[in-house]
Amino acid sequence: MIKTFKFSLLLAFAVGVGERASHAADSASEQIRRDRIVVEAIMRLENIDIRKDPKLLQTVERYLSQMKSDPAQLKIIQKLKLTGFGERLVDLALLWGESSQSVQAIDLAVNQGGMKKIATALKSKMPDEPSLALSKIVALSNSKQVHELQRSLLADANVAKAIKVDAAVGMSRSKGLHAQVIELAKANLIPTEANILIGATLRNSEDEGVRKAANEMFPPAKSSQTPLPPIDALVKRTGNPVQGKTLYIGVATCSQCHMVGQEGKNVGPSLTEIGSKLSKDAMYAAILAPSAGISHNYETFAVRTDEDEVVTGLMVSDTAESVTIRDAKGIDRTIQKTSVEEMKKLEKSLMPEGLQETMSEQGLVDLVEYLISLKKS
Repeated sequence: MIKTFKFSLLLAFAVGVGERASHAADSASEQIRRDRIVVEAIMRLENIDIRKDPKLLQTVERYLSQMKSDPAQLKIIQKLKLTGFGERLVDLALLWGESSQSVQAIDLAVNQGGMKKIATALKSKMPDEPSLALSKIVALSNSKQVHELQRSLLADANVAKAIKVDAAVGMSRSKGLHAQVIELAKANLIPTEANILIGATLRNSEDEGVRKAANEMFPPAKSSQTPLPPIDALVKRTGNPVQGKTLYIGVATCSQCHMVGQEGKNVGPSLTEIGSKLSKDAMYAAILAPSAGISHNYETFAVRTDEDEVVTGLMVSDTAESVTIRDAKGIDRTIQKTSVEEMKKLEKSLMPEGLQETMSEQGLVDLVEYLISLKKS
């Protein structure tokens, strides 16, 4: 109670400062400063409903309008349970691109009337560039409403193929929807262009029925179906590191999870000096059996929410209030502890299995040759 009382005094003081200053200065910068003091005070309070105080609400909304593209506004909108920001949140997501902030903005927008704008943009036979960009951002969301939209997009003959591919990829990222994706594929509602993007995920599904169907419907690329020789034979071969780097950035998608220098995404361990840390045979083992030796701090966790959504990835933080998981796309998802139904550590690595299926045998040798070349200078 003492803590709440102190914060209440802080809020009263902040509002008083704002009111007195309003008579002393009229500049825009001074107004922003006053509003910031009030908002910072409000953010320290628990269980406050500013919607009951028109003056406070006006102050917060005015401050938010001045934040422009600052991602910090997401925390304000979420904590204070503000409404009416749906369309603005969609615009912000587009501005930020494929990022944790954009996914959070989409999830907030869905609950604030933004779904209509999202659906209008994606239900198009000839989408423009912003719509195509939005489609890829939306594919990163775990929202149930988003998955329902994606299902309807796949069933709509008037939706562009590129949008449908993103919808299929988005649904395949949710373990609970794997069986539905298979059924959609059986109904010929998933473009063949999506097969290579969702195939490996479905072939490694935890559902035995899904795995069996996926192996029949989305078999590995023909060029990689030839059985690989044992690792001790592979290590004797010499590859082309230049070609290996091309594969690393391209079809192998390694740069989507790993950093080399300043390039890539910070999801898995940095590979900047991996050639000084792993031998050639260990490198092959890490690629061919990623779950065999998971590095400390890179264990995979699965969090199931009270809405039956499952978020899988690396543990970024775990506090009394929330848990933050970084998924395979490098997107940080923060879930309030009050919404967590179950959280467990998985034995499976976040690194996908079957990467060798995306390239030829020589391509795998070239990729390892490139990784071995990344040594401490």
